[in-house]
Amino acid sequence: MLKDISAVITDPPYGVEYRGNEWDKEIPNWLSMAQSVSNCIIFTTGIATLWQYPPADWVGCWHNIAGASRSKLNGFNHWTPILFYGKPVFAIDTFETKFGVTVNENKGIDHPSPKPLRLMRWLIENSTNPDDIVFDPFMGSGTTGVAALQLGRRFVGCEINQKYFAIAESRIQSAALQPALLHVAQQSVQRTGGESGQQNLFTVGNPPPSKARGATRRR
Repeated sequence: MLKDISAVITDPPYGVEYRGNEWDKEIPNWLSMAQSVSNCIIFTTGIATLWQYPPADWVGCWHNIAGASRSKLNGFNHWTPILFYGKPVFAIDTFETKFGVTVNENKGIDHPSPKPLRLMRWLIENSTNPDDIVFDPFMGSGTTGVAALQLGRRFVGCEINQKYFAIAESRIQSAALQPALLHVAQQSVQRTGGESGQQNLFTVGNPPPSKARGATRRR
């Protein structure tokens, strides 16, 4: 299935040890592996860690109005870089959310930094077509997977943290049970891995179709 990945859309560790979490202590060496399975890679990262990646084809902006994160200028940070490798078609390169609204929408998600569902939907909708496969190698609480299913995409996700994997599994299974939001008529949910220290893999969707697809939003 990985050879059929249409886009890798993710929120990897920023390497800033956010709120003392060990999993955010360093940036994994992951980008080249992602580029081996897809020519469209899109992800958020921190401003201070932006330069630790190879030059991107473009840098977009997630504008988080009234954000509470601190900057190194003794004030508040209201934006996050979005790195684009490949050339998806985006009419504009900025997406805007309001911090208070996002906090309210993410209530009940036991994860220190879940991204807004609307942000992930925007990234997926502009870089893939219905029935495409979206891969998130840092699945966290599963927001990318939920967004993918809502937009009729198929989804593959990995998460090494057992607690977050369970949260993502529950959220994605719930999304898969809402056929009114899905383009794909039948969804299958598979879980592999699960041993301590291993990368858990979660897939949702039908087997990849053998026939060629028509026009794509990517170019």
